[in-house]
Amino acid sequence: MSLPRSWRDPEKIRPCRPRPVTDAPAQIADSKVGQLDFLLHRSGALELIDGELQGRPGPEGLPVRTVLVGLLLALHYNASASLADACRILLDQLTPTARTWLGVPDFDRTDDWARIAFSRRLYRSFDRLTTALDPARCDRRRRLPLAEAGEYAAAWEDDDAEHVRRRALLQEISDRLVLITVRLAQRRGHLQNWRGDIGVDTTSVPAWHHPASHRRELASVETTAGWHFSGGSDEGIFGHSATLLVAASRRHPAGRANAGRRVGKHPQLALGLVLDTPGKRVGPNAVHALNALSPLGLPIGLLAADRAYTDQRSEHFQQPARRLGYQLALDYKQE
Repeated sequence: MSLPRSWRDPEKIRPCRPRPVTDAPAQIADSKVGQLDFLLHRSGALELIDGELQGRPGPEGLPVRTVLVGLLLALHYNASASLADACRILLDQLTPTARTWLGVPDFDRTDDWARIAFSRRLYRSFDRLTTALDPARCDRRRRLPLAEAGEYAAAWEDDDAEHVRRRALLQEISDRLVLITVRLAQRRGHLQNWRGDIGVDTTSVPAWHHPASHRRELASVETTAGWHFSGGSDEGIFGHSATLLVAASRRHPAGRANAGRRVGKHPQLALGLVLDTPGKRVGPNAVHALNALSPLGLPIGLLAADRAYTDQRSEHFQQPARRLGYQLALDYKQE
């Protein structure tokens, strides 16, 4: 039986789609707000952030917890990490109960000036956070000259003690936010059938901003961004590179009858994340994510990696990974 022609025609399908009965934004359930707030608290990242912000001068704005929960909600519902989306969610899509949890002030939502004042408090809070954690804070509202931007970018590479401390603190916050889901999955038994197999990959994270212009001698607003080239591609993506660890699964050993089926039923969680400039510390970033997993006592199995990791020196990736107990499954060029 074939489908009706109208079902296969996108132009005819679009008018048949259900439409909301109102233009008001959809309301987010308190359970989802509570879940993300719980993850943020259990991760321990807030303690690190509050310790760094303690004693800093200037108005505090909104609590950091409110800003981060708003960003998590924006990522979950809008696949966006922009402050504008987080502001709209906090203003228009939360119930009065959830707003009380997060410390969002109660005011007339139709008052444009009150909305602008709230958005400025939100942006001020996030700016206060990034100022405290950024190794070298620069003006991100304009494109700097190449030479000046190079000095700020060097703060992410040099051996200055304060720069090293802040870089380590940023990575620790990132590790805690990622590993909290792994800890909860382990505690609830979701990883009991997992053999410890991991897939490691470096993927691109595109930047919203323009790359550097050598003709105009202006750098990008993202001073640490660069060109990420995927394997076999001649066209680069401007942004950052994210080293990801994913809980992998082997195919079923029974053969053709179960071809393509996974052995375990565990979730294929992200087990680690390190964001860096493309082409920098590819192997060491993966090793750092593997070391962060060690205290959890998870099983250790195969570690599959692509050619980006076979091009590394053995002491940068292969040797540390083997010392952790992983069996490497690597991809090499034919020659």
